[in-house]
Amino acid sequence: MPHDPVTGGTTAVVPEGTGIALRQVSKNYGSNTVLHGIDLELKPGELVCLLGPSGCGKTTALRVLAGLEEVTSGEVFIDGRDVSGVPVNRRDIGMVFQAYSLFPHLSVAKNVEFGLSMRKVPHAERVRRVAEALESVGLADYGDRYAHQLSGGQQQRVALARALVTRPRALLLDEPLSALDAKVRIRLREQIRAIVTELGITTVFVTHDQEEALAISDRVAVMNAGRIEQFDTPEGLYHRPATPFVAEFVGISNQITGSFEDGRFTIHGQQLPVASENGAVPGQPAIAYVRPEHIRIFTAEDPGAGGLPGTIVSSGFLGSMRRTVVAVQDHAGETSVAVQHDAHTAYTAGQRVELGFDPVPVALQGIKH
Repeated sequence: MPHDPVTGGTTAVVPEGTGIALRQVSKNYGSNTVLHGIDLELKPGELVCLLGPSGCGKTTALRVLAGLEEVTSGEVFIDGRDVSGVPVNRRDIGMVFQAYSLFPHLSVAKNVEFGLSMRKVPHAERVRRVAEALESVGLADYGDRYAHQLSGGQQQRVALARALVTRPRALLLDEPLSALDAKVRIRLREQIRAIVTELGITTVFVTHDQEEALAISDRVAVMNAGRIEQFDTPEGLYHRPATPFVAEFVGISNQITGSFEDGRFTIHGQQLPVASENGAVPGQPAIAYVRPEHIRIFTAEDPGAGGLPGTIVSSGFLGSMRRTVVAVQDHAGETSVAVQHDAHTAYTAGQRVELGFDPVPVALQGIKH
């Protein structure tokens, strides 16, 4: 029998990861198309984030997967079965939303037990599984309390336990941490990652917070205007953005204008490899999206001098690093470039410097004339 990560004993009913797929899924509300034929496939046990700005369609995609919204066209597969016409209560999916939606008149234990009661699970089994679920979210001693006696983070953990206690084939989380303060969010997202990884539950996590998505995901689907711009690992999104939108939305990027020729981007004699062209025309100017940590600042005395000339605008201390803004002249005229560097090195406003660029692939954007 398999090991039970909650109790340390053995159990025959630890859930196994389930494959999930959206295939050419579109969703219309009247004349308004919210999802434009999206394709998304999750491996069993994988944690995937849907990331994007408000209105991009990520919550609609999650609701379609849950069965809370009908698809206009396309198919939804869970464990290889087309469930496009299957109601939400027969999809065996656990859901946690931004609003905790706990029953105020029920104790924590009774809130967690509710789904098991609806499934007519025997009493002794309900008691055991509720205890396991509360233990898994660190609330073993809170079963007799009520929602008003809990903090926001504790209420959200109760909601997570309620979703996990039914041992669903998949777990869907819709902005579950957005109402919490920063420190609680970080702690709880780490707990969620640890729990679903240990239990092997295939999980879809919706968020607009890029740091959150990169920190907990196996892969991230970046959405924009009802389409998936890129579906990749956190490292792939950050270091090899497929589109300018991904480069700009995930992390911080400078937009620097230079020339594009022979598959290379050139700025002030320095050549950079290209990750994606996005309409850039060889022999014509193009915009490159360059990360602040891939730029180096040199003074006239440094051996690396000889790069793009600029003038320090400001330099701010951020704890483990410093972010310095430099005004430069590129192909488009004067622009500001942010550089992240060693926190111990400070520059003064008005100081003349030169910028060098690491040979890291950049996403380009063609310039329309």
